[in-house]
Amino acid sequence: MLSGPPGIGKSTLLDYAAQAAGAAHVGGDVIRLSGVETETTLPFAALGDLLLPVSEHYPALPHIQRLNLENALAVGDQAQLVNPYAVCNAALTALSVAGQHRPLVILVDDLQWVDPDSERVFQFVARRIADERVVFVAASRIRPEATGSMTILDLDGLSRSDCERLLRARGLALAPSVRAELLEFSQGNPLILLEYADRLTPAQRGGKQRLPAIPEVGDRAEQGWATRLRLLPPKTRHALALLAAAREISLDQLATALSATGCSLHDLTPAVDAHLVISSEYAYEFVHPIVRGVVLSSLLPPARREIYQILAEHATGALRAWYLASASTGPDEDVARSLVAAADEARQCGSYLAAAQAMCRAAELTHSPAQRAARLFRGATDSFLGGACADAADWCEAARRDSTDHRMRADLALLRGRALMWIGLPGQAHRLMRAAAEEVAATDPARAYRLASEAALPAAMNADLHSGMQTLRRSQELLLATDQPAGTSSVFGAVVLTLAGNIAEARRELERAKAGLVGADPRNATMELGLVGQMCTFTEHYDEAQRLLNTALDAARTTTDPTALAFAFGARAELGWWLGHWSPAYADADESLSRSRALRQPGAAAFSLLSLARIDAARGDRSRCTRHIAEAFDFTDITEARHMPIMRDHALGLDGLGHGASKDAAAYLDQAFSAFDHFGLGNPNIAPFAADLVEAHIRAGNPVRAREIASWLEDVAKLTGLSWPTAAAARCRALLADDPDVADAAFLDALAEHERHPSSFEHARTLLCRGEVLRRARRKAQARTPLLTAHGMFTTLGAKPWIDRCRSELAASGHQPVDEQPDERLHQLTPQELQVARLVAQGLTNIEIGSALFVSPKTVEAYLTRSYRKLGIPSRSALARAVAASGRTDRG
Repeated sequence: MLSGPPGIGKSTLLDYAAQAAGAAHVGGDVIRLSGVETETTLPFAALGDLLLPVSEHYPALPHIQRLNLENALAVGDQAQLVNPYAVCNAALTALSVAGQHRPLVILVDDLQWVDPDSERVFQFVARRIADERVVFVAASRIRPEATGSMTILDLDGLSRSDCERLLRARGLALAPSVRAELLEFSQGNPLILLEYADRLTPAQRGGKQRLPAIPEVGDRAEQGWATRLRLLPPKTRHALALLAAAREISLDQLATALSATGCSLHDLTPAVDAHLVISSEYAYEFVHPIVRGVVLSSLLPPARREIYQILAEHATGALRAWYLASASTGPDEDVARSLVAAADEARQCGSYLAAAQAMCRAAELTHSPAQRAARLFRGATDSFLGGACADAADWCEAARRDSTDHRMRADLALLRGRALMWIGLPGQAHRLMRAAAEEVAATDPARAYRLASEAALPAAMNADLHSGMQTLRRSQELLLATDQPAGTSSVFGAVVLTLAGNIAEARRELERAKAGLVGADPRNATMELGLVGQMCTFTEHYDEAQRLLNTALDAARTTTDPTALAFAFGARAELGWWLGHWSPAYADADESLSRSRALRQPGAAAFSLLSLARIDAARGDRSRCTRHIAEAFDFTDITEARHMPIMRDHALGLDGLGHGASKDAAAYLDQAFSAFDHFGLGNPNIAPFAADLVEAHIRAGNPVRAREIASWLEDVAKLTGLSWPTAAAARCRALLADDPDVADAAFLDALAEHERHPSSFEHARTLLCRGEVLRRARRKAQARTPLLTAHGMFTTLGAKPWIDRCRSELAASGHQPVDEQPDERLHQLTPQELQVARLVAQGLTNIEIGSALFVSPKTVEAYLTRSYRKLGIPSRSALARAVAASGRTDRG
């Protein structure tokens, strides 16, 4: 990614890349395209330009990918809704296949003007071509927010000496005082420097006449071009204005439009001679994107509207609608209806962002406030489906200001609340939805019930359990005033009850929620499946959690809901932590992070980063742990995501405990415990740090505080009946016992409970603690068995600090552990490599794996090759056996 202001040299560097690719003599192809400011509203416009040169490879695409791609580009003959993820994957596969035939260099200029749907595909492709014979270079005036693994090159001004070299190379001799002034105001921008130096008279260059007035900062890159434009004949300026305003236009269409204004293609010749336009047998193009903007900005509004009206007369469909919209000065229902039709067409192509832009422009041209609100609502819905949650929230608010219909206002509040929740503002979302429910309660209790029940979810996400419970009770009151079934309210109720620690009631709600999902199309219930799966994790129904989350992920890969995949991967990462499948959990959290960043969902991204930090802490990777925590807190506002400090302090406390910093660990974990208690959270499985806190205080010499926390853990274990807190409470009881026999009896109680719970990490922690206590009671022989077992379990997890503790204790007991088992080293794989290995174990082909993970088959092959080398495994079947033996398949 080349990033920098206009004129800094981005296009010149792309020219260099194109020339270098040609000079390499590798028999490759260069595909070059540029975003056009006037085409940002056309669905997949830039993607069509990119893929047209490789369309001969479409037949090699999997059928579903090809169908979605052709429909997105409006070249297919089967009408169906388009899955945006399938379009991304199809583009990647097409370019990968093309690169296998001939090396491919893709150059994209002015990315900031590429239509939003195409830009998303470009970023998707660019993040995944490291193993392809494809090079991707893009240039943008705006530094991208999310680039994944792409390198960003920020371009600054040239140095003084380089500016002088540039002037000499162009034969522009300047007096020292003139050169100094030009260097000062150009600030190293080569375009500004050359444009001003080039238009000076000989006397001005020699310092014998005053220089022209220096423009204000921000106008400097445009002024040189503006001067050239003013010197052109009036007809040429008019012809250039029409060319600048055109979106997609052939030479014949351009000639026809020009003739309607009394001009012809010949009137563009002076612009070619002035080096403002380049002509070819196919089209006229501006020499630099700045020129188009300068031409358009030089037009007075009436002249601009006249040109758009002329262009509209020679266009059809969505293009005509946008020309008419640009020519409109006020409300115009005919134009608005044509934009609505353009939005319908874009939506059918899977271009939700283009549909959203068309609907919102239609709303601006709509006179009736009620109809304007309805169109804004439709645009906000498209924006939400396209992943632009911030725009969706803003447009919902604009629509609410226009609407007096209580039903419309309620529906807008619901959508805006969902959007706010996913951009990391759950507190605002809850307050909005709850207030909207009361606003409509008297006139439409069914809508009020829907709002109130769903408002419980952002309250729970914000760790506001008191408000969540109040909202749930209110939703039940509203339900009694309707004749409707409960619908999905059981899902939201289960979330609040689970977090509050009302486990028996939560399990009943989960059963109701699962019953309500029976027979439902998973593609239309991905979020509900993910939520129920996550709550099954927290209520210790792990097999059911795995089934539901896998179903949610399978469905999310084919749905048009962009929020579902990121959430489901994050929820499955939480499950993987408990199951002791840390490498798959890390891969899932990493995948969730990638998708959250791409969709600009800071709350989900922060959750994923903190999930990664917890595994980093347990594995002893302190630098990664602290880096992930810092990134998480850069992403979101902790006043609106109150659970984040609890997750942060848990990770930091676990890190301190593992490295022997007991006082630091106790301080962090005390903070987590205070927040946990203050927010009314009652399920210790949500943030399983209580036993860590007890151990930290014991090791820090604070037995009184340790007993207080242990007593709380005993009480909550009895109250919830959950297996992990019961085992953890028994371990703490053992650590606090003065009598070794009493301690060992408590350890045995804990170990018996661990047999009913899958967490190998917690099980190993208890074994380690038992071995330590036995060894210090001089029962060295008896201590070795639990220590050896714990060492093996920690080794499987890759929990280095805990492995080291086992080694120290075993050495003190007179024994050394055996080396790591070769089949338990999957944690050596990167998250991406492990994701591929897990799907290999399911029997999927490379093409199927690529479709599932949105990477090309060649990238899958590269991941497999690296995995074989790391693990010393010779084949695909051996890798599948290793994954199956580790219990780390997605289905296991």
